[in-house]
Amino acid sequence: MTMETVAGRIYGAIKEKIIDGRYPPGGRITEQQVAAEFNTSRTPVREAMRQLVADGFARFKPNSGTVVREWSAEEMRQIFELRVLIESEIAGYAATRITAEELAELVRIQDDIERNGPDIGTENTARIGRLNREFHRIVAQASRNERLVSMLASAIEVPIVQQTFRQYTSKRLARSFGHHRELIDAFQTRDSAWAQSVMSSHIHSAKQTLLAEKLHDNA
Repeated sequence: MTMETVAGRIYGAIKEKIIDGRYPPGGRITEQQVAAEFNTSRTPVREAMRQLVADGFARFKPNSGTVVREWSAEEMRQIFELRVLIESEIAGYAATRITAEELAELVRIQDDIERNGPDIGTENTARIGRLNREFHRIVAQASRNERLVSMLASAIEVPIVQQTFRQYTSKRLARSFGHHRELIDAFQTRDSAWAQSVMSSHIHSAKQTLLAEKLHDNA
């Protein structure tokens, strides 16, 4: 196994732990801890850490080392507003370009997302988060607009976006399910305006969920 492969594997594993909340915002990630976990030297760990910092998942603090990045309410708002602009456009393009196979895959994924109903337990929300990423990936793919998809990629990868489901109540989770179902309906009718509107509502709803949680934490 090459050094690059080891570093990439470590990077992916730590990123998933950050997204799932196993490494909480502000928490330290030490080279020694990660090297022991993966039974490797510190060299690939150091490379993985550098990439996590470069991609916005962590920050390096003098005298503290690498810590999971924390986001302010204003940063969250800006990220989600950017996502509304880009992903709503993507949904509009997808409505007229999505294939029957992609539509069927969206239905399959959404069925799987709803398999346990609006269960907000940690294990289920982590599972839903992974499936949700795949759902939105297929929507982006269906747009056939590489420039917009490239612009969206960095915003989607931001950890606060991925962690949304951990903040949901059962009611909010059910509402998210409804947005996905309505988006599929819009795609089935090839209605671009409808798809844009639903995606905009979907992301605004997620934004308000995270902002409410952030403001509560700071109260």
